[in-house]
Amino acid sequence: MKNKWKLIAWIFIILFILSVLIMAWAYNIGTEMIEKENTCSYNVCDGYDAFFYDDYEEVCYCYLNNEIVYQEYLK
Repeated sequence: MKNKWKLIAWIFIILFILSVLIMAWAYNIGTEMIEKENTCSYNVCDGYDAFFYDDYEEVCYCYLNNEIVYQEYLK
């Protein structure tokens, strides 16, 4: 019975470390996606009516008069 609190403490420590790692991973992925979308908007499609960044294919599409006039693959 005395060691039961130590087991519970270790479980909470492990859960805390896992949650911090997951939050850091999600933050990095989110900032990378925002950075790529900003690159698409400001650097690639500057001067066009609209843009769309496809996260899956990592392609930036630029629109002029509701038609795709330029597309570029972003690394």
